[in-house]
Amino acid sequence: MMKLMGAVMVGFACAYFGIKQSVALKTRAVSLADIRASLELLESEINFSVNKLKKAFMRVDRNGLFALAAENMESMGAKKAWSDALREMRGKLCLCGADVDALLVLGQNIGRTDKDDQIKNIRYVKTVTAQQESEAKAEYERFGKLYTSGGVLVGLLVVIVLI
Repeated sequence: MMKLMGAVMVGFACAYFGIKQSVALKTRAVSLADIRASLELLESEINFSVNKLKKAFMRVDRNGLFALAAENMESMGAKKAWSDALREMRGKLCLCGADVDALLVLGQNIGRTDKDDQIKNIRYVKTVTAQQESEAKAEYERFGKLYTSGGVLVGLLVVIVLI
């Protein structure tokens, strides 16, 4: 009886791990799409609005990243607030190292240069983010079902072997 319960638990753990990996790939693609959309809105906010950067960040937020940066912007500055927000939200948004590196470029000049330079910086980061997003979508399409079905099948294999 114990052997059967252990085998079933290991089988469920394998299936859970596979499904979790698939969900992480999907979350990364969705998060990058949300960040890219927020960057497009931020570009418009900076270009056509006279709002402060903190208010612009609050208005464009779609997934909590920009709002978190806006909360700390006055106390620690735009660059530090942006990098801390990225570090804190990285796991929740399932961002990889290349995604974070591309987004850290935004914090280098945001709020420190004139409007035209900020818009150029946002456009650059938006372009890189769009490339990362397309790679994330391709990776999900290629490996999403593989992780899900692979995890379930490995779990079943373990159950069969242990019984």
